[in-house]
Amino acid sequence: MASVTTLPQSRRRIKRIALVTGCVLVCALFVGAIIARHFWPYSESSVRSRLAETASASVRFGSFHEKYFPPGCVAENVIFQRNNSGPPLISIQRLTVKSNLAGILGARVSLVRAEGMHVILSRADFSGNRASDEQTTVSKLVADDAVLEVQRKGSAQPLRFVFHKFQMENLGGGGTTKFAAVFDNPMPTGLVRTSGQFGPWNSSDPAATAVSGKYFLENGDLAVFKSVAGITSSQGDFKGTFKQMEVEASSSTPEFEVTSTHHKLPLQTHFSAAVNVTNGETILRKVKASFGRDQIDAQGRIGRDPHGKRAAIIDLTCNRGRIEDTFYPFIHSPKSPLTGNVAFQMHIVIPSGQEPFLKKLELKSDFQITDARFTNPQTESRLEKVSERPDQKQPEEGALATFKGQVTVLRGIAHFAELTAQDGDASAWFRGNYDLTDERVNMHGKLKTEASLAKTTSGIKSVFAKAIEPLFKKGPHAKIIPVKISGTFHHPSFGLDMNSDM
Repeated sequence: MASVTTLPQSRRRIKRIALVTGCVLVCALFVGAIIARHFWPYSESSVRSRLAETASASVRFGSFHEKYFPPGCVAENVIFQRNNSGPPLISIQRLTVKSNLAGILGARVSLVRAEGMHVILSRADFSGNRASDEQTTVSKLVADDAVLEVQRKGSAQPLRFVFHKFQMENLGGGGTTKFAAVFDNPMPTGLVRTSGQFGPWNSSDPAATAVSGKYFLENGDLAVFKSVAGITSSQGDFKGTFKQMEVEASSSTPEFEVTSTHHKLPLQTHFSAAVNVTNGETILRKVKASFGRDQIDAQGRIGRDPHGKRAAIIDLTCNRGRIEDTFYPFIHSPKSPLTGNVAFQMHIVIPSGQEPFLKKLELKSDFQITDARFTNPQTESRLEKVSERPDQKQPEEGALATFKGQVTVLRGIAHFAELTAQDGDASAWFRGNYDLTDERVNMHGKLKTEASLAKTTSGIKSVFAKAIEPLFKKGPHAKIIPVKISGTFHHPSFGLDMNSDM
């Protein structure tokens, strides 16, 4: 009987325990929900605040949806705005954030996917320090089909980068961040594939953050630079920091063209350079180039000149080349006026801007041409007729000429401060100008020779044979004769300089 009365009591005791336990659990869940709601990182206000702090911009959403399984959120038509007017800093059609319980506790996001992202930056945005006090690590960021526009000074069109693929891993973490991208490059236009890593992030000086990787440029179209053209490819490795990135690379341009003359030659390079990514300044430490048959060593820099205008400033040395290849890009004629071996030292300044290449090119050079011959067929034919004699059986072959000189090119005009020529028993020296745009010649100098011109059909003497032969009527004697060259490349005129003070 005692046992019968005990059973209902036991059941009532269990019910009371269950009720108390249930109440405790409900209270715990309620308190937990309040705490979770307060610290839940994926509420609209929390996400907006974190994004705004990271980008130093105001943020607004077209729509926002919290996700609990897995934890995260989806925001649509996201706008980052720094100024009240003007285009947004960043716009994203759809932003998806995914995490897990461990990620919530450890401030880590598993995945951030930005669809339809468009970023507009100025140069100042690359140097600012906007690190947040609270760091959230993103395991993987995906922003395929994103567009980045970098504003330029004045009315110039912004540089537009279209990313077909863009991924980063361990973004915001304490270690290194890996990246991989495939994008359309604006200058020169072409497809770039790059991958590498950077970090740990230097919050006090972001430009000093370590970076390394490799790149490949395919189908780079040089025509975007207006003055030159050709399809180029390049590949290389880079390492260092964002403000001093050391690059070791090579490039190949099978048909490098100067657009003003439409002349093309193959250009191959291997170069070492230091690049400051924050401002585009580039130091060319060592360049080895093959331009046609010219073998060239170069160094220089690309950046701001003393007047604040961007320019390429390059020093070239060629110890082995062909003058016809050196001349070819800069002349309109299908053939160089000279053939021969060439060696030169050259200082070049190429300013930025829309001017034709030959008009903006600045050049100073010392050069020597050996084993030189004139190639103008009309000139050669006329010279043979001028010097031909009735009793002559075979024209006399003249010695190959040697030229030395100093030339300065400015505004499309080549000014020869000194040009000397040696050809067998004849020598000459000149000063004057040659217009690279219309190929007009205005050269004045002196010719020294002591041989008769009777059978001369080549070399320096042959050029002036008709004009100076009367001076030798009394016999061959040493003569120093004032001479000039005028006309154009296609129709040159060689003769006595009657206005000379000689």
